[in-house]
Amino acid sequence: MRKITSFIIVFSFVFSIWAQETESAKEPESSKTEVTESAGQEASTELDKNLVITKINFIGLKRTKDSYMQARVKAFKGKPVGETDIHELETQIQLIGLFDEIKVSTKQISDTEAEIDVSVKEKISFIPMPFAMYSNSTGFMFGGVVFDANLFGRQHMFMGGAFFSENSKSGIVAFQKPSMGGGIPGVSIFAQIASSTPKVVNAENKTVFRYDAFAFGTGVSLSEKINDDLTFKNGYTFRYFSADDHDDYTGLSPESIRYGSISLSLEYADSDWNGVFMSANSVSLSSVFALTNSSDSDQRFPMTFSFSIGEEHPIFTPKLRMYQHISGSYGINNLIYSFADREAGSVTILPGNFITEKIIGANAGLEFALAKFSWGMLSAYSDYQVVYTQDFKSTNSAGDNEFMHGPNGGLRVYLAKIAFPALAAGLSYNVTKNYWQFAASAGMHF
Repeated sequence: MRKITSFIIVFSFVFSIWAQETESAKEPESSKTEVTESAGQEASTELDKNLVITKINFIGLKRTKDSYMQARVKAFKGKPVGETDIHELETQIQLIGLFDEIKVSTKQISDTEAEIDVSVKEKISFIPMPFAMYSNSTGFMFGGVVFDANLFGRQHMFMGGAFFSENSKSGIVAFQKPSMGGGIPGVSIFAQIASSTPKVVNAENKTVFRYDAFAFGTGVSLSEKINDDLTFKNGYTFRYFSADDHDDYTGLSPESIRYGSISLSLEYADSDWNGVFMSANSVSLSSVFALTNSSDSDQRFPMTFSFSIGEEHPIFTPKLRMYQHISGSYGINNLIYSFADREAGSVTILPGNFITEKIIGANAGLEFALAKFSWGMLSAYSDYQVVYTQDFKSTNSAGDNEFMHGPNGGLRVYLAKIAFPALAAGLSYNVTKNYWQFAASAGMHF
């Protein structure tokens, strides 16, 4: 159940991250009479740097509300031209993730004033989206969603979908409203239901536990932008798990549980768009405090503390990006339903259905844009991964701590007109344990 639950939640909220990397933009010059993303050329006449930017015009909006875009760029109005970073304005618009093309120009409108024209083309933001995924550890998964990344024309997100695999059936609905800052919080709401037969494996990729389960969960999260780069989040979740022994693993007696939790997190992120890839620095710290009705008194008040640090930026050429990530999760008295998976350690060299209460891992590598087309981009990536984790032994006892390492690589296809990754395939090798992990997907990120 843990794998299905975490997978669906991650899938529904990665849209905004992937959308940032789907289309080209040339770095514009600032303080010129004409500055465009596509041309990137200096105009012959420079504007007076003392002119004040009094207006920003958006041209080409269809679903997106002008009032929403004005709210997103209000920090750039009222400043002198000499203090206005046009490239930063372009990056902020690119980060919204709704536009396929952005062109920026600046012009003088009076002896003391100037205005900025932003010409955009919107991506397709509403789409019924089928998908399929295969990995050698979890098998085939398929399904479909109705996805709207620009509900009400204000970048609100809605998703409803159903997911099926050999051992699970699940459904989810989710809604997300972004934080606008200034005391206006963002809101995320989800509800999900699933029936599954999870198969838990250890670091040796051997099945150690299997059970039949039904789960329901719902939650709400509030987010507040402290500034452009820093966000505070506070979440409240309720989950119900009903579990029974699987026919092949009798006597393990997984416990049926009601689970309520409060989560607190602080996230830092700053980004820059270079025309091919998004450069980014990110740090997040989070904690979860829960209350359960477990018959084991030690597991009635579980806690989890986690962190993530990431950095990615182009090197040598805009088409080559270096990235490195480190993350970890430390659980105290958790039930198996709340255990972390390999994603909590930023690695793919562990099996897809491996879970643990304690993990820390890192990866570092390169991604190269092989080819750009009018419809999108093909890239190849490769990295090396290390992980230190507590192995899983059974429902009531943990195995030894293990250190593992190995390479990982694959291909991705990004679409320009639609804001999600069309195709992805990756292969990783666990050098320490001597096994391969392969995964491929269409219509989603794994």
